[in-house]
Amino acid sequence: MSERVIDPARSRIVLVGPAYYEDPQLENVPVIANNISDLAQVLTNEKLGGFNPFHCIAVPSAAGVAQVGDVLVRAAEEAEDLLLFYYSGHGLLGPRRRELYLSLAATRHDQLAFTAVPFEAVRDACLQSRATSRVVILDSCYSGRAIGDTLAGNDEVDEAVLGEIEVSGAYTLTSSPANRAALVLPGERHTAFTERLLAMLSAGSPAAGTMISLGDIYRHLHTRLRAEGLPLPQRCGVNNADLLGLVRNVQSGHASGDAPAAADTAESERVASTDMSQRLTHAERIANTIGDGLWRTRALAQVALAADAFDPERVGRLIDQVEQAASTIANEEYRWQALSAVAASVAAANPDRAEHMANTITNTYTRWQALSAVAAAVAAADLDRAEHMANTISNKDYRWQALSAVIAAVAAANPDWAEHMANTISNKDYRWQALSAVVAAVAAANPDRAEHIANTITNRYTRDSALAVVAKAVAAANPDRAEHIANTITNKSLKLDSLSAVAKAVAASHPDRAEHIANEMARTYNRWSAFLSADTTRATALSGVAAAVAAFDPDRAERIARAISDKSTSEGVLAAVAKAVAAFDPDRAERIARAISDKSTSEGVLAAVAKAVAADDPDRAERIAYAISDKSTSDSVLAALAAAVAADDPDRGEGIANTMTDKYKQVTVLIAVASAVADGEPEHAASLIGQAEQVASMVNLHARTGALTAVATAVAAFDPDRAERIARAMSDKSTSEGVLLAVAKAVAADDPDRAERIANTMTDEYSRVRALASIARAVAVADPDRARRIAHRIPGQAKAKILHSIVLVLAPRQR
Repeated sequence: MSERVIDPARSRIVLVGPAYYEDPQLENVPVIANNISDLAQVLTNEKLGGFNPFHCIAVPSAAGVAQVGDVLVRAAEEAEDLLLFYYSGHGLLGPRRRELYLSLAATRHDQLAFTAVPFEAVRDACLQSRATSRVVILDSCYSGRAIGDTLAGNDEVDEAVLGEIEVSGAYTLTSSPANRAALVLPGERHTAFTERLLAMLSAGSPAAGTMISLGDIYRHLHTRLRAEGLPLPQRCGVNNADLLGLVRNVQSGHASGDAPAAADTAESERVASTDMSQRLTHAERIANTIGDGLWRTRALAQVALAADAFDPERVGRLIDQVEQAASTIANEEYRWQALSAVAASVAAANPDRAEHMANTITNTYTRWQALSAVAAAVAAADLDRAEHMANTISNKDYRWQALSAVIAAVAAANPDWAEHMANTISNKDYRWQALSAVVAAVAAANPDRAEHIANTITNRYTRDSALAVVAKAVAAANPDRAEHIANTITNKSLKLDSLSAVAKAVAASHPDRAEHIANEMARTYNRWSAFLSADTTRATALSGVAAAVAAFDPDRAERIARAISDKSTSEGVLAAVAKAVAAFDPDRAERIARAISDKSTSEGVLAAVAKAVAADDPDRAERIAYAISDKSTSDSVLAALAAAVAADDPDRGEGIANTMTDKYKQVTVLIAVASAVADGEPEHAASLIGQAEQVASMVNLHARTGALTAVATAVAAFDPDRAERIARAMSDKSTSEGVLLAVAKAVAADDPDRAERIANTMTDEYSRVRALASIARAVAVADPDRARRIAHRIPGQAKAKILHSIVLVLAPRQR
């Protein structure tokens, strides 16, 4: 099953992280400021998260309980697709009931109920939100103490806390178990958990699809943190929350832009063929009809960003309107956040206005954050200005943070200045971070310089981290040097990570050397670790090599796996080898799978083999599917097989569907076959839909709405009358209107009259508004006046939100 892509325009994100505390018993954690700013940057990066800066709210570090509550409640009310709440800081337990509190800058450890955010309030806000997906990420401890600087202040253990943070109907990810503390490692730019979270989101993962899902994040963090001996993350979630794609995977060809060249070209041609100037005019006019100051500010800022690529002369006037709109926002907190977001967004296009805007923010901390963002944005074009701007920040911590951001922005283009400036930062932690950024920027092009700079860093962990960056950068081109650098690293985890990169880099050309490196890694790690067996450490080291070798020398890969004496670990590596060769050597993959004694592992590999050969050898895939005893696994293979054969052999697809035990999967397969034959065999398609509808009515009550919605939505594409009849035939009114909503959305682009008529028959106000919003967005480009009229028929706060969403369609920000 593929990842579910989030709609950024209908999502809201709230980031909370106090770096400094008034209570002397709560230790300041300066790196939390980096957690918040860098996570916001990743999530709003057009190539990664793509979330609108106005929808990703970083609550000021000095905010109080009421301010946090205002921001979260408003985000929960606005979110329709994703509501994400991230917190980093001191997690504290109430003195009597042991309930969890999230500390803020003014929190007093002896007055939690009055000065900290009770997690119960966060839970309530999530529960009351109508967002499709609700995600809570906590980078904080609950109790306990661990090696290193911790975010905890007591030694008690409370195993009930993980249950305390579970939010019904939401996905919750935490940085550590209830009896471990979150860590701040010396020299790192972020807390340990967020450091590794950001690294994955920014660098991507070869194991993930086109999107980095919540499941990918959890598995990656669990594996990496365990390898480093750090507290393990915990999760609790619902349904398919693991499949929720949070950011684009830059290691996926589709995400990086390699694969979808045709799609990108088509989109570019579509935009180019449209009179963008006229679209911007409509967008500006619609934005100015929004009565709510905050939403008007957001909409006008979006138009300004879009205009920069097509009509730069319009930008200055639009920014005037943005500032004027922002001045009408009654809530100071929202006004500051709006100005900060706009300043950061327009900085590259209009640095004068961006700096001016930042300096009009009266809240000191928000102004510093805005200036830091603007400085980083203008650094490449005007380094002197960026440096001056950073130095106007009076607070030394924020000034060093701003300078670090400027250094990172220009390090690749101007390494001399970056290195010099980094060495002028008097705070050693920020200096080390800045030097590390320079190392990362120059490592590939100038490894000599990168290695020299890394060795000037006096903090051991930061130096080792920088050297690891250099080793990985040169591993493919100069494995001798990379291995030498890796062996100078003292931190065991970073050393092994670097050596692993070298082993994978040489696996194709020098498999003997790769295997030798892996064996040496195992012996070295076994000397360090008193907790892991030699076989376990050897398996960890060899698994990556085996997977890399499998593509070109499967015999060797299989031999490497079988040489591991620990049976469970050996079979795990064999499973990885089998999956790696399934597409081009299914005989070997199937043989390996059947030889694995663990039934679950064996059937999982067989399922992967069957799916790999489904299109070219459906007979084999079907035989494997029916031989798998686990019905859920078997049905997932059958579903993939039916989809593969539907276009060429719909009768076979239908026959496969009717053998499935999972009714929900059976519905999806029947729909897929019906869609495949709809153009050429409409009567057959209608028959299949009838079967799907009948099966959907037999699904358990919890999943029935989803099944019927899937049927009606699929039918809407080729038989909207029937889709509407299916929805209206449902006896439960709420379910019926939910399916009508799906049908209205499905036909909105091709038949807006029908969609609008459907919407107007809905009695549930929320469903009606969502349907009208979909129609407005669907017709925005072709008929912006109609889109505006639809939005203005909607009462209350929803009107402003929908008008804003229309502006997003008319004035897309160009990448």
